[in-house]
Amino acid sequence: MSDGHWHWRGDAGVARERQDELERDAASAARRGGFVTLAAGEAYYKASALDGKHALRHALRRALRLSDIPRLAEFENLTWLRAQGFAAPRPILAGALWRGGLPRFQFLLTERERDARPLAEVFQGESELRARAVGLLGHDLAHLHARGFVHRDLFARNLLVRSEGEAPPAIVYLDAWRGGPRRGLRGPDYDLACLFLDGATLFRPEEQTLLLTTYREESLRNGRDPGRKWLARVQQGRSAVFRRESRRRSGASPTWEPPRLA
Repeated sequence: MSDGHWHWRGDAGVARERQDELERDAASAARRGGFVTLAAGEAYYKASALDGKHALRHALRRALRLSDIPRLAEFENLTWLRAQGFAAPRPILAGALWRGGLPRFQFLLTERERDARPLAEVFQGESELRARAVGLLGHDLAHLHARGFVHRDLFARNLLVRSEGEAPPAIVYLDAWRGGPRRGLRGPDYDLACLFLDGATLFRPEEQTLLLTTYREESLRNGRDPGRKWLARVQQGRSAVFRRESRRRSGASPTWEPPRLA
């Protein structure tokens, strides 16, 4: 057993089932990401150690009630999204191991999404799903923001499109730990800025127009006015996102000109 103590969220039975593996990963400061098999089925497991400055920062933010440890925050955000009718992986178990008053290791287990494809994959070819996904994304984001939830990491890599099975098509939200249904320094415009980092080339001009028009109309219908200069703010935010992200990866267009909406 570890010399610290665990903070848990979720299924206590799974916590007992995975205890030995979690203790080993925590002891080795392992960084994990991949599918694992549980007694109840397959799940996605991600885990990481928290070093000194990150551990201190997250402990302080938790003490000030600004946010929880990332994997615990993600568990709560996924739970909120699903309870509000949005599509997200079902969170099974999350935990953080504390030693010396600081979080040192964290993990999250979520149910595998079997009937969904990455957003970028959907927009690589021609399909009926591609046409539906554009309007669906604009509609979904407007409703999400109207309910006060900002993702704050809304890149294409964190979105799936559920397209098979009995349920209707849906946008599936991943990696939802940075934001949540609470006020923060970054608002809805930032989500769109992140989306259009890759969306500048991923979405065709007519698709961008449809997505943003749908977003604006649904926002107004839900009592939330984006404002007169919202697209200029999104464009400005996108430039800032590009400068930051270009230090980590390449491939995104350095510029994006928002479409003119009627």
